[in-house]
Amino acid sequence: MTRELGKDDLGTYEYVSRVYNANIQLPEYKLPTNTNDGNQVFFDTAEIHLTMDIKDQRVEKITIVTPKPQSLAYMRVFEGFEFGMEALGTWINTYHRSTASHGPASDAVNGILASYNTTKDNVLTVSLTRAK
Repeated sequence: MTRELGKDDLGTYEYVSRVYNANIQLPEYKLPTNTNDGNQVFFDTAEIHLTMDIKDQRVEKITIVTPKPQSLAYMRVFEGFEFGMEALGTWINTYHRSTASHGPASDAVNGILASYNTTKDNVLTVSLTRAK
């Protein structure tokens, strides 16, 4: 599977959705095969709020918000992107730094920046963007 990172984005929506769907282990969290440009909400459940910023069918940003950062749903959704986009690396340590400190932490792996921020009430927001 060819990585399709652009200079300023994470690749085409077709690529991102295809590699994510091939790796997500929870069928209820599959992405549609196509979508419109703009800020798109894909999941808005009690555990996962997932949006993507899409311009010219290229994904500029993926944002996952969860009030349950230790939940299986969050872990599997994040892993769908992590494994699918071949970005395995130090992000688990970054996740732990953010959730333990209830603050921000970020790291880049293979050209993708994961920015975490955990609030005092344990709501985790993770954004995936192209590392600059």
